[in-house]
Amino acid sequence: MSNLFDNYNRDSVFRDRFSLTPEFVPEELPCRDDETQRLVEGLSILLDPFRPVSVNIAIIGNAGIGKTTLAKHVTKHLESYSVANKISLETHYINCHSFRTKTSILRRLATDRFHIQGRGFSDEELMEMLANKLKRENKRIVLIIDEADMLRGEDILAFIHMNELFEPGVGRLSLIIISRRRAWTLMLDAHLSGRVQDQLNLQPYTRDQLEQILEYRRKLGFFANVVPPEVFEMIVDIAAATGNARHGIEIMLRCGMMANSKGASQINPEFVRAAKNEVYPELRPEVFTDLKPNELIVALAIARILSSGTGIAYTTINEAYAKYLETCSEFSISKQAKASFRLYLETLTRLGIVSAQVRALGEGKRGRRSYITLHDIPALIIKERVEHALKSKLKEK
Repeated sequence: MSNLFDNYNRDSVFRDRFSLTPEFVPEELPCRDDETQRLVEGLSILLDPFRPVSVNIAIIGNAGIGKTTLAKHVTKHLESYSVANKISLETHYINCHSFRTKTSILRRLATDRFHIQGRGFSDEELMEMLANKLKRENKRIVLIIDEADMLRGEDILAFIHMNELFEPGVGRLSLIIISRRRAWTLMLDAHLSGRVQDQLNLQPYTRDQLEQILEYRRKLGFFANVVPPEVFEMIVDIAAATGNARHGIEIMLRCGMMANSKGASQINPEFVRAAKNEVYPELRPEVFTDLKPNELIVALAIARILSSGTGIAYTTINEAYAKYLETCSEFSISKQAKASFRLYLETLTRLGIVSAQVRALGEGKRGRRSYITLHDIPALIIKERVEHALKSKLKEK
């Protein structure tokens, strides 16, 4: 009896499908040479075999411009060098979308790296246990904290202060903190900024740079002639509209999967159009079909604010509500009070379309404020899909 997977990889368009996935760490980082060398220089202090010290470095920038890939690429080489030179150093990657609190990160670190059962202990007890383990094993750890804006500034400081559990002049826990630019500005205060030795501000890719990056991944991922030049240009144009390299790479992956499932030897423009609508599953069409017009208006208002200029990562409840009222007028939809607006916002947050975070106002100020942002999904994509869904829904009336 034949097996469903008997024909797997036969006549596949992929040379290496894994090279198009988010988990892949490339051997080369096109268009990030300067940032790579700067991160190497910052981490090189950890390679003294006789003097364990720590360093804290922030990598800041918009989504899809290589922050995570840069950190993983450089620390992969750091670990390899350490093994070759008998330096007891390890790296550990944490994404705060999965581990949203200091406690959950500590438990993960304790379980994965030191086989310590983390439950039942306070954060302080876990830190002391980890510090004792590091001392006994003469080990150093570089902890990569991705999407660090999901944490509080004091949580990051707590990891930095863990080095105070060692003897004076010794550090065994170093941090690479990855965050959006505006979020990092909101988080940063005098205490935290004084403990971060370097900050790499990654600039958005230009269209030419995106073309180089996507061409590199195309050669890794596909056999020759699978992605014709005119189709490749379509993908570059889509990525350039959002400035998001990850967006373009994901579209290539989806297109390749479509070609395989249909038995096609090349990717055609229809595959690209279909993949563009599938790249973000949290924005699948049925999500919007179930939303009320006012909920769609809220999503559109937020997307318009966040796509109105470069570097706008967050908006506030008041700004979003004002834009909501303006957008209601445009589409002739009944305006609702701010209390109802907050309920619509809760629905969008629960669905993963937007993210709302509450933060302290800042050093010397009392009170807290809610900030609204998008994680990983470009504002232009949400704007485009919500406008389409809203117009379709209004036509039905």
